[in-house]
Amino acid sequence: MRIDCHCDTALWLLKSPSLLCLPEAHQDYQRISRYLDLAFMDIFINENEYAHEMPEMFQQVLNLLLADIAKHRDLVCPLLWREQLDKPSGQTLLLIAAEGAASLGRECQFLEQYYAAGLRLIGLTWNGANRYAGGCASSDGLTDEGRLLVAHCNQLGILLDGAHLNRRSFWQLLEQSRQPIIVSHTCCDALYHHRRNLDDEQILALAEQDGVVGVTFVPDFLGGAGDLTRLCEHIEHAVTLVGSSHVALGSDFDGCTPVAELNGLEKLPLLYDTLAKRGMATEDIANIAGKSVMNLLRKILPSSASL
Repeated sequence: MRIDCHCDTALWLLKSPSLLCLPEAHQDYQRISRYLDLAFMDIFINENEYAHEMPEMFQQVLNLLLADIAKHRDLVCPLLWREQLDKPSGQTLLLIAAEGAASLGRECQFLEQYYAAGLRLIGLTWNGANRYAGGCASSDGLTDEGRLLVAHCNQLGILLDGAHLNRRSFWQLLEQSRQPIIVSHTCCDALYHHRRNLDDEQILALAEQDGVVGVTFVPDFLGGAGDLTRLCEHIEHAVTLVGSSHVALGSDFDGCTPVAELNGLEKLPLLYDTLAKRGMATEDIANIAGKSVMNLLRKILPSSASL
């Protein structure tokens, strides 16, 4: 099982009619269907640009994405129910995600509407603060509306993402959630201090609650040369700290300029090969490549029997 826990490829739909073939992007459906079994497809709406129309813009991109997926069901299909994880369909599964909860409106106004459409992951905020939580560029914590959101997501079977949170919000989210969470795209603060990285205490606590940390390909978070070797060092640090069953990959393709050696999804096998050459066990690589996230999703996603 090969899984990428974070990308921003869906935003290409604002300037391209389809995600089927995007030579200028880091990935597209053609490459996703070849190199991944499951891709998290995040919808990011910039609050600075669309502060007064966040729900409308999110709905627009969500509609475009759903329509585009429907046109290419031979290659991809949305992941809605946990049963889909164990019933191979020949298609790559796409988990639709919201990078930032501001698009939900006041008091989770649009949450159930988006859930019915297929939303299965929510990150509480981006770098700043919103009505739900404080991001890494703010000092705010989880708000009352944020606690309400966490409870609703736990009830519905929506995975919560702690990426972009500041430390105060992170700890409050861990305390509030009754279900394990993911931090989909980050790196290890012990190797390079950055406001977007998790320190060892956070990674240990995440694993203690059966959560998963997704190591990202963003050079600015890796430090050092910001290359493939440095990426492997962050992955190895996380595995040494908490074991490979709590570590995954979150590329941030089409949302960043990734490490040069992995500048497209087709290069992903190089990462697996490099980890193996550095001495990582086959079982650990399998966990990082996707098994750890599969196990998490089996605990979180709703069952089709609940319909």
